Amino acid sequence: MEALAVGGAVLAWLGVSLLSLADARRGLALGLGATAVGLALAAVASGRPSSGAVALAAGGVVGSLLRLRDGEPGWGLMRPGSTPRLVAAVLVFLAAVVLVGSSLGVPVGVARLGAIAVALLALLRLMTVERRSSALGSGAALALGLGALGDETGLVAAAVAVVGLGALSGAEAPGPST
Repeated sequence: MEALAVGGAVLAWLGVSLLSLADARRGLALGLGATAVGLALAAVASGRPSSGAVALAAGGVVGSLLRLRDGEPGWGLMRPGSTPRLVAAVLVFLAAVVLVGSSLGVPVGVARLGAIAVALLALLRLMTVERRSSALGSGAALALGLGALGDETGLVAAAVAVVGLGALSGAEAPGPST
């Protein structure tokens, strides 16, 4: 179970890192889906009800598929201005490694740490978005991270929030006409 918790947390971190470095629909969708599956794996490994973890994974995958329908086409990875987000992702990973190596209990501590890392990176990304689709993807990842910190109700609520955010249009609103 320890390996599953660590693997899930690392997959969640990779997913949210991809999401934070992407500005187009494919990168956002893949990042969101990987984040959801990783958090669900970590939740199962930490002993939480599997029905909540399945709901979290399913909601994340559905939300990521919905994210594919609009927004800028392509991957949109590492655009100018993404260096601070890359540095933040690496720093969060290093801090997590130090914390896990010191005293946190495995697998519950690893699962919680993965959820905190996801929520932190999603929040940082949400504060720097320029496009609506990126904001919706970051908001969905934030919901996943915060939901993964809770019990079965939190996991299901996060899944519902991710699907709801995925259902919103990520298309940019037309500018004011002159």
